[in-house]
Amino acid sequence: MTPVTPVPRPGMWTDVHEVGAISRGEQPGTLVCALPTAGFDGSVPTRYSRRGHIPGSRSLPGRELLDAEGRLLPAADLAARVGAGLDTTDTPVVLYCGGGVSAAGVALALTLLGREDVSLYDGSLEEWSKDPARPLELGGAARPRPGRGD
Repeated sequence: MTPVTPVPRPGMWTDVHEVGAISRGEQPGTLVCALPTAGFDGSVPTRYSRRGHIPGSRSLPGRELLDAEGRLLPAADLAARVGAGLDTTDTPVVLYCGGGVSAAGVALALTLLGREDVSLYDGSLEEWSKDPARPLELGGAARPRPGRGD
């Protein structure tokens, strides 16, 4: 087995202020929630302070990128799943979930597909939902961001 040498890369982490700016359309980026669909749309109880997703987010459930054994899908299947909700013009990509774990798995999948514009909001909904001034949306449809035309 070939040893892995980690290489630090600045910009791999996104903080709550940057996420807010992206959500409000003040900064470029695409927010992607890696929670299961029911967590994204707020239809099930969660352990977080409030239900829902950060406004303007897209849903890309991390578990849907895994096979029955918990391994990432083959590259072609992975690309098809990712491509259904995210394309190369959606850049940079900021991933979050409840606490950062599922989002990290999606970050790995996107990186294996060749994306280099991926960062992680590791505070995720655990941090975001604690402040009632930070909005959350319920339902499955993501709100188009201003100026995006989508």
